[in-house]
Amino acid sequence: MRHLLASMLWAVVLSVNAQQPNILLVIADDLGLDPVPSYVPWMEKAAMPNLEALMAQGLTFDNVWADPLCSPTRSTIITGRYGFRTGVLNPGDLSLLPAGETTLHRHLSDLNSGYASCIIGKWHLGGLQPDPTYPNTMGVPHFAGILSGAVSSYTSWSLTVDGVTSPSTDYVTTVLTDRAIDWIDQQTTPWFCWLAYNAPHTPLHRPPLFMHQQGPLPVHPDSIAANPLPYYLAMVESVDHEVGRLLASLTAAELANTVVIFIGDNGTSQDVIQVPYPPNHAKGTLYEGGVRVPLIIAGPGITRTGEREAALVNTTDLFATIVELTGHALPAYEDSRSLVPLFTQTGQTVRSCLFANVSQGAVSGHAIRDARWKLIDLDDGTQLFFDLLNDPWESTDLLLGGLNTTEQQAYDALQATCQSATNVPEQAGPSTFTLIPNPSMGLVTVRAPASGPIEVRIRDVAGALVRAVRIADSMDLSDLKPGAYLLQLTQGDHRQVVRLVKV
Repeated sequence: MRHLLASMLWAVVLSVNAQQPNILLVIADDLGLDPVPSYVPWMEKAAMPNLEALMAQGLTFDNVWADPLCSPTRSTIITGRYGFRTGVLNPGDLSLLPAGETTLHRHLSDLNSGYASCIIGKWHLGGLQPDPTYPNTMGVPHFAGILSGAVSSYTSWSLTVDGVTSPSTDYVTTVLTDRAIDWIDQQTTPWFCWLAYNAPHTPLHRPPLFMHQQGPLPVHPDSIAANPLPYYLAMVESVDHEVGRLLASLTAAELANTVVIFIGDNGTSQDVIQVPYPPNHAKGTLYEGGVRVPLIIAGPGITRTGEREAALVNTTDLFATIVELTGHALPAYEDSRSLVPLFTQTGQTVRSCLFANVSQGAVSGHAIRDARWKLIDLDDGTQLFFDLLNDPWESTDLLLGGLNTTEQQAYDALQATCQSATNVPEQAGPSTFTLIPNPSMGLVTVRAPASGPIEVRIRDVAGALVRAVRIADSMDLSDLKPGAYLLQLTQGDHRQVVRLVKV
């Protein structure tokens, strides 16, 4: 109740402001905690003065989980749903975001939020053979960036702009920043800019010298292979440089009215992750080195300036958070929990458990944790159990030595409180929604799992919203063109997407 009240109050505050805040979401690729200033000690840090300024002006989150690979994490942010629900579980054969999913951009449009929105940068939600029009099909009004997961060279790559792809030989990090600056300059309404850099993802290299503080590193591949860390740090610094350049391009008034969200999409890759993280605890794994990422949020409405927040946060939570920042109350949505109450109040929590999952060879499975204990549960039956309070680097699997009474109680409690809420995919069958008749010439009756009104969103097979209605049990679709449609049906906690053929 306190969370809901805080969210409602936040919406009221925004509604009476002269301007709704602009929202800038910056995603860095393959950025774990190790190179980021003010996070884990003992490690070599990148020079990130612009990010440190945001930390001083905003809130730094210490316990944030992403999925361990890029496509799954991006899917959680853009849908607010775990990967086992969307099917986006790796960056390869399971990287296609289903057409029936409601994206954050589409949701803002359906709300008539008044926000212009875009994605600039890395998409990587289009499957093995990405369609250049797919970001737009999924409700993104403007897309300019990279369709796939990586580029072969930062100075030789393919730029896609709203369905049209052309070669580029300009430095990709600079191009993406320029594109974001240009798009923001064109806006006359509040805006939401999703800026997804592919840096510091491989190939490791030396960025232009003015973008980093690592000096004139040798550019020969042998030098990079022999000591890759300085090149990785230089690429991290290049992201910070470009974020600073973008923020400097805003007018003082616009900057003061912009919420900046900075996050990494997964942990650091094993060739550059720093001790005490073992290399086999890096990106692609369900260990902390693979799933724990930095998150900083600064701007209007965040009064806890310069503070750190220990509450558990999933990347799914950005969906509800961003919607609430636009002035529409959404304390919870699917697997997303709004972080807005944390912006002004200490001692708050929005979730008791974290969840991450992946389907990628030997590390396929999921992980859950509460404030102290963590369980990794792999698809091959392997389980690993850790006490993160006393063993933050996950060096001791407690299951190997047998659990004492305290550990056994913690293991059982973790299974009871976290597992049941996150490990069972939504079921679709006779006990949920049924459309009668299907195929249909017009009048359709919806047989629902319970009594009460039903929310219906009808989309064509390309994902475009055709109609949104609230019904008791039936609806007349005689005016729809013949063809296949996806109906998203919601009744309380029940939700299902059903295919309807209109004849």
